[in-house]
Order: sequence, then C-alpha cells, then structure tokens
Amino acid sequence: MRQKSWVVPAFLLLILFLIFSLGCVPKPTVKPPTSPTPTPTPITPTAKPTPKPKKITLYAVTAWPATVRESKNFLEFVEIVNAGAKAKHPGELEIKYRGGPEAVPTASQGEAIRTGIVDMVFTTTSYYTGLVPEAEAAKLTQFHPWEERARGFNDFFNKLHESKMNSFYLGRLGEDIPFQLYLNVKVSRPQDLKGLKIRVSPKYRAFMKALGATPVVIPPGDVYTALERHVVDGYVWPAVGIRDWGWEAVTKYIVGPGFYNVDNVILINLDTWKSLPAHLQKLLLDSMVEAEHKIVAKMQSLLEKERPILVSKGLKVIEFSPADAKWYLDTAYSAGWDEIMSKCPEYGPKLKEFLTKK
Repeated sequence: MRQKSWVVPAFLLLILFLIFSLGCVPKPTVKPPTSPTPTPTPITPTAKPTPKPKKITLYAVTAWPATVRESKNFLEFVEIVNAGAKAKHPGELEIKYRGGPEAVPTASQGEAIRTGIVDMVFTTTSYYTGLVPEAEAAKLTQFHPWEERARGFNDFFNKLHESKMNSFYLGRLGEDIPFQLYLNVKVSRPQDLKGLKIRVSPKYRAFMKALGATPVVIPPGDVYTALERHVVDGYVWPAVGIRDWGWEAVTKYIVGPGFYNVDNVILINLDTWKSLPAHLQKLLLDSMVEAEHKIVAKMQSLLEKERPILVSKGLKVIEFSPADAKWYLDTAYSAGWDEIMSKCPEYGPKLKEFLTKK
C-alpha cells in the first residue's frame, strides 16, 4: 500500500518535469520573408543655367552735331555694331549716342576719353593733338583705312594712343575725301593767298602759313557769321559737307585742288576696352572694317555730286594751272610733314614710312 502511493506521485512528477522542460525550450524564431532591397536610382544633378551676361553699354559722343555728315557717318557705324551685337551676342553690348558738342565740348572730348568720362568718341585728330601730337600725321595718309591696318599703321598708332591718351585707336572712319579751300576773294594763283585771313583748324594751319595767309582758328558753329561779317576771307573744309552748315550761302569760290585726307577717328577709353570680353572686342573691330568700306563708298559717290550742286547754287570754280597746282600740293605736304617732324622727331619718320606710297 505504501509502495503504490509513492509510485503515483513520482509518475506525476516526471510528467510535470517533462511539461516544464518542453515549455522552457525557446521556439525557433521564424523570420518573415524579406523583399529584395531595390537598387537605388542614381540622381542626376540638375545643371544650373549659365548666368546671363550683364549688358555692357558704351556711351559715345561726337565732335560735331548729330545733324552733320561726319556724325551721321559715325551713327552708321553705331547701327552696324548694335545690329551685330543683337544678332550674335544678344543682350551683351550696346552703343548709346549721347550727342555732339552740346554733350561734351569738342575741345574737352580728348580729355573726356582719356579719363573715362565717356567710353567712345568720334573726332578728328587735330582736336586732341595736345595729348597725342603724332595723331596729326593721319591727315597725310595716301592709303585707304583698311590698307593702313594691313600695313601695321593701326597697331603702331594705337600704341601711341594707349601710352599718351589712355585710349584704344579703333580706326579711321574713312571718307577718303580731301580738304578744299573756299574763298570770298577772287584769286588766280596760290601765291595770291598771301595776306588773306583763312579760317583753319590746327590740321592745315601750317599749310596756310606756308602760303602766306593769316590763319584764324574759329569753331565751326561760328564760321557762317565770320564769313557774313568779313572776319575771314575764306576757310578750309572737307570737299563734302559745307551745305550741312549752310556756308554755301556765304561762299563765292571753290579754289584749287583738294589736299590731305579727312582723318576722323574712333577712340575708346583704354580701361573700357580692356574690360570688354574678347568676342565683343572682335565685334567692334569687325564692325569698324565694315563701316570703313561702307562710308568710303558712300563719300566717293557724294564727292562726285557735290561740286555740280555747289555750282548750281552760284559758287564758281577757280582752277590753278598744272604748274601752280603742283606747287600748291607740294607746299601742302612739305608743310604738313615738316610740322610732324618738328613736333615728333622720335616717331615722325616711322609715321611717314607707314603713310606714304613709295
């Protein structure tokens, strides 16, 4: 009886032990199925738009009013540049014309371009010889503007302008027309000019002195009144252009052959020029070449028509004999080069070499 009661509890204990043991064994962890990790899509960086170049505006003035031929020629150059910039480099460059002497007095324009008060000036060399005495030599050229460039003259001339005037010499805006003497006193020979009062610019003052005339420097705007009041007996001006000023109404004679070459030039402040990117410098230089050819062709056509028009308005032509005409022209060029050699002994000979046909 006692043996039986022991066996049963022992059997129960065994069962409890097994249950307990099985209950304590950790169940294997079943991991949920995992989805394959997707390959990341590479992110292409978005290219930043190229910043738009800031527009460069060049402010320009001319030595003459906008209404006369010289300034109109310059404005054709401006149109070529602005049209080229719009077509090839939109929004990058524009020339804005500020006016003539009313914007900056003619006598002050050389200093204005040197100091950067303006970016560009269209003038004639005699108006700034106080800064670059050698500039006056350009009137003695025997070549077209594009021929001067090909001969190396422009590079040489530019170095003088850079060092003495802080300016870049873009070129001579053509015309290729001579200067002409106009009188209100009848003469038959160049020697008859002795003692006559002739309105001049510094450009042909030495020539008039060599002829024995009395040079009188008068601004273009005062010439009409000076002729009307007999302050002067005559004047020198390009062979095309006196009608722009109305001077044909107070002029009687067209005298002798034309001489020299109209040397109107375009200058850019050197700091402004250096600040321009290379492609805009090229645009300006290419536009200059285009304008030179265009203006020369136009002026040659006008030159052929000008004298008949003046004659129809009552002016009379005085022709010198061949011998007198030769003496007149020889005197003009010797006086011109003598003045250059005297004022510019260092560079005068080189300038003459560039500008004279052999």
